[in-house]
Amino acid sequence: MAARLRFGQFNIRDLTMEKLLDPGNPQALAAARIIKRFCPDVLSIDEMEAEPAAPAAFVENFLKKGENPVDYPYFHIGQTNSGIPTGFPPPYDYRGYGRFRGQYGIACLSRLKIVFDGIRNLKDAAWRSLPESYCDEADRCRLKQGCPDDFPLWSNAFLDIPIEMEEGTALHAILVHPTVPLRAYVNLRRNADQMRFLKNYIDGLAADGSSPGETPFVVIGDLNADPDAGIGTNEATKRLLEDSNITYRKTDRATFLEGGGVEPPLEKRPGLREARLDYILPSSRCFKLYGPEVFAPEGTAWWPVARLASDHFFVYADCEFI
Repeated sequence: MAARLRFGQFNIRDLTMEKLLDPGNPQALAAARIIKRFCPDVLSIDEMEAEPAAPAAFVENFLKKGENPVDYPYFHIGQTNSGIPTGFPPPYDYRGYGRFRGQYGIACLSRLKIVFDGIRNLKDAAWRSLPESYCDEADRCRLKQGCPDDFPLWSNAFLDIPIEMEEGTALHAILVHPTVPLRAYVNLRRNADQMRFLKNYIDGLAADGSSPGETPFVVIGDLNADPDAGIGTNEATKRLLEDSNITYRKTDRATFLEGGGVEPPLEKRPGLREARLDYILPSSRCFKLYGPEVFAPEGTAWWPVARLASDHFFVYADCEFI
């Protein structure tokens, strides 16, 4: 087992099957160049279309081709709630936002073996099942439709993916992409409760085993929350980031900048929204954290590559297993 692991987080804007099946797609090529430069051992990709063939298409058509090829022999993409209608009136008319079913999937690419029969996806957990949820408060917001009993907490997916580090030791890679807390009050409260659910889940992992803290885990994802920028419910986000079971260090710069992920990307200019939305949060009792680092190479030849790849920058962190 390597004493040191590199985790990566990359929200690649609208990475559809159409793009993945075109080996010449400029955006996917740009994203692949960045991933190949840093070669994380475990990589979370947000906004990949949730089709079973999607991760393999990205690996085969982009990561294993061109300069500095890299292979990820293990990969998984979870089913998602995005784009699935419920039959209820707004704002509960879709299980999760999406212009089509499976638009915003979460994929895991790993150089270490994934324990596939141990994967959990808690996307169907009912919002009302969370103790002291904001459901009732959201119902009082002059909405004609109350929150249905089986309406999911997660607008996307919640993945717990076991990855073998050594015989008898599995790393739990917790991959999430919570609701954008904008446009509607319900979205703000749903994001807050997703943060609370995530905090409860990692606290449970930290308490597992014969002695507390022996279960290694890492949370990776675009949380769509930045307490410093006032994005999301600050109280819920801060409680998660201040949890003693994880190590959180603020990145040196924003991980999101509007206008990327399209051709040609918008240049950076005053008025574009910036925020720290992407996080890598390892277990404080199992890992020593180095970083995280944000690949935002402004002023270099890599800048147009980063802007073409996405409206999010690639984030990585090296962690030593202790």
